[in-house]
This record gives sequence, structure tokens and C-alpha cells, in this order.
Amino acid sequence: MDISHLLTPHSRNMEASLVRELLHYSQQPDVLSLAGGLPDESLMPAYPELKPLTDSRQYGPSEGEKDLRECIVSIVADRGIETFTDNVLVTNGSQQGLDIVSRLILDDSSTILTEQPTYLAACQVFKLQGAKVQDVLSDAEGMSVSALRDAIEKYRPKAVYLIPNFQNPAGHCYSLLRRREIAALLDEQNILLIEDDPYRDLCYDSVDLTPISTLIKQAPWLYMGSFSKVLWPGLRTGYIVSCDAFSPYLVKVKQAVDLHTNRLAQNMITHFFKSGQYPDHVTKLQKAYKEKRDVMADALNVELGDLIEFSLPAGGMFFWVKLPEGVSSQLVLTEALKDKVLVLPGTPFFPCESSLEDAFLRLSFARVSPTQILKAIKVLAKVIRQLA
Repeated sequence: MDISHLLTPHSRNMEASLVRELLHYSQQPDVLSLAGGLPDESLMPAYPELKPLTDSRQYGPSEGEKDLRECIVSIVADRGIETFTDNVLVTNGSQQGLDIVSRLILDDSSTILTEQPTYLAACQVFKLQGAKVQDVLSDAEGMSVSALRDAIEKYRPKAVYLIPNFQNPAGHCYSLLRRREIAALLDEQNILLIEDDPYRDLCYDSVDLTPISTLIKQAPWLYMGSFSKVLWPGLRTGYIVSCDAFSPYLVKVKQAVDLHTNRLAQNMITHFFKSGQYPDHVTKLQKAYKEKRDVMADALNVELGDLIEFSLPAGGMFFWVKLPEGVSSQLVLTEALKDKVLVLPGTPFFPCESSLEDAFLRLSFARVSPTQILKAIKVLAKVIRQLA
């Protein structure tokens, strides 16, 4: 049946997420997956007992449960963002946050600026609204300020989308100076900042984590967070904290999209935070993931140090590995999968065509054990050396 005449042009042109397409491989027990950004189930706390929880059988508020929004106000206050519950919107994961914001501000006439490379699912959402996604040169300290200024002057964007802490996929963390310079430029040009901060608590080294939103004096801003990387991703619970002007509009879009986020999930997360277990849980995550990060770094250096380039991520879940010249990331995926190792090519993380897009791999160390990391990197090394 041909339904193409029923689809919008943006729907027809929408590309599938390579991460989601490869997910069925990662669920096979004999495949070692370094591809997805999936947390380690063995580190997730048990679901809390249901008896103490607030009754969640009835419809709830579109903004989210008041108790959870109060917890979020407290969480972001520790990060330097002083806000009120009225400026907090609970979402079905930070992905829905991106969708709500995109519906609110983007259309066929819009351009949004992103890092190069950037989170591929964000680009999916932006493009679905018809927006042009333009990437901006980035380095180990974040998006280039001079390149950002040039892009603002050239494209007059609606917004700039950034992941300052342990960026997905590149893993870098912005310097404080870079954060200040970007905030000043956005203030000067009155450009909306969409700041995505899902990996913040997965910090293993001493780095600056100041939200750029706290450094902005007059430009509009939206700060997004998620509980998926630190608690239970299956509950799909995230949030948007906004400057005052945006709040009523975000709620209206949320009402139209799905009425409200799952109340049981919200109450379970609230219960966990109020139990006082969260700080110790984060410490546990940091210790375990840091060990895995260090194992992967050592393995990459030992097995491929003479061929590849990478930087040690100070947090998050990913290594961004530059392959030897002439080696295709797509071909590495195909060949490594023959040996039951799944990796993710860098191609979908480049919103615009680039000579670099097939030259990188994103490798996740989060869900696999140290022993499995060593085994997977040996396989990957064999494949890359054969292709080099």
C-alpha cells in the first residue's frame, strides 16, 4: 500500500536512528555491544516499594508531579540554577523535551546551530519540524566561539543546541572560559540557548560543570536534564527548566502532545530522592564507570595506540575514536559484527556532510564489564589493523 501521499515532506524524508536500528543486535546475549548509550543494569537500584508512594492511578498535571518538580528545583539549585516549580516541566525523557521545544520554536524557515559532531536524535527531532541543522566547528573545549559568531551572522539561527558536559558523542567537557564566552555571545546576539545536560552526574575527573544557562544575563535559555543515565531509563523521565517567559508555552505543547508524563514513574523517582540514597548511588556509579573508562583507555592504547587518536573523557559514557586515514567506520561496524562485537560508526553524528563523518567510532564502556571491554577491543583492533 502506498501511503506516501499522506505523509508530510518532513516525514517522508526522515532518517531512522542508526542507534535504534542496531539495538536488536545489542540485545543478543552473544554480542558484545559498545554501540548504545545504555546504562549498566547491574548498577541500577531496585524499584522502591509501591506502598509508600502517592496514588498515581488518576490523570495528573501536565507540568509534572509537584513533589518531583520540587526535587528538580533542588537538584538544579545545586548546579547554580535558581528557579521555581512553575518553571519546571517533567517530560517523557529528555528526548520529549527536545520534541516539545522543537514544536514550539522550529519550522521550515528556522535554522538551529549544533556542535560538530552532535547528538543524532536531537537532529532527528529538529529536522522533523523542517528546520535546517547547521553544525559549528568544535574542539576539546567546546564549540568554537569565533565559528559560532560567524554562523550566527550567516544563518541568523533560532537557537543554539549544546551538550557542554561530556558531550555525546565526542565526550569533551567545556572549559569555564569557553562557557563564559559563549554565554556572552548569546547575550550579545539575543540567541536562545538549549542546554542539554544528561551526563552531568557521571563525572570521573575534576572539571568545570557550570551550566551555561547560569552565565547568561539576558538571552532566553532552556536547560534540560534526565534521570535515564543515573536511575531507570525504562521509566523515560526527564525535565526542562526554563527562563520565565517560556514556561506557559512549554506546558501548552505538553498538554497537546500527551497530557502528562507517567505518574507512577515520577513518584518512584521522587521516593528515591527523598529516601536520601541518591548521593551514595551517584558515588557508586562514578566509581564503577570510571573503572570501565580506564580499562577501555588502557586497552585502546595497548591494542591500537599507534593507529588511532582519542582523548580521555572526564565523564559520560563514550570514547570518540578517530580511525586511521582511509579506514571506514561503516566497514569496521560490518567486520567487527562478524566477530560478535558491535560498534557505532560516527557518520550519523554529523548533521552536515563532512569529510570527517566516516572517520570516527563512538564506543560506549557503560554496559559492558571490564573483561568484556578487553575482549571487544582486541576484536576491534584486529579488524582495524586488517583494514588499515
